[in-house]
Amino acid sequence: MQLNLEEAREGPVDLSHRFSFDASRLERPELLALAPVEFRGRLTKSEAGFIVTGTVRFSGSVACSRCLAPVTFEGEETVSWVFSPAPDPKHGPSQEEILLGRDDFDVVHYREPRIHFDPFIEEELQLEIPLKALCRESCKGLCPTCGIDRNSATCACTPGEDSRWETLKVLTERKPR
Repeated sequence: MQLNLEEAREGPVDLSHRFSFDASRLERPELLALAPVEFRGRLTKSEAGFIVTGTVRFSGSVACSRCLAPVTFEGEETVSWVFSPAPDPKHGPSQEEILLGRDDFDVVHYREPRIHFDPFIEEELQLEIPLKALCRESCKGLCPTCGIDRNSATCACTPGEDSRWETLKVLTERKPR
């Protein structure tokens, strides 16, 4: 979606757009499916430049981090961005002379009034997709030996000894002085 900031010079502009992101584009291996993402908001002129406020609605499914079963998620988040014209490099301080304050990190500087808006929605989506989802709190996961889903079946595998702890066993076998 192209966002034309100049449209808000005369007054607020209502925005509504449906974004379609391919799940593989987001480079999240746990993401199984993603429904179209809806954005509704408003573009207004401000002293700093322009402000976009609105809500992002999303839903999809990710793999359970223990058993790989699909886990659905959905959400609605309030978002806002401040767009301010980039300082002219020919006039004003050089890049080395600019001291950034805390509020400067919340501002998006632009050179052209047409902004490609998809990356802003994609970033918000990346922050909201669950990282380690569970199908349920009591999920037993997959058997590390045979791979069976221990939530729906049992296996005859016995847990093997973890050789990584052998070195530390020496400490427990020592007798106190």
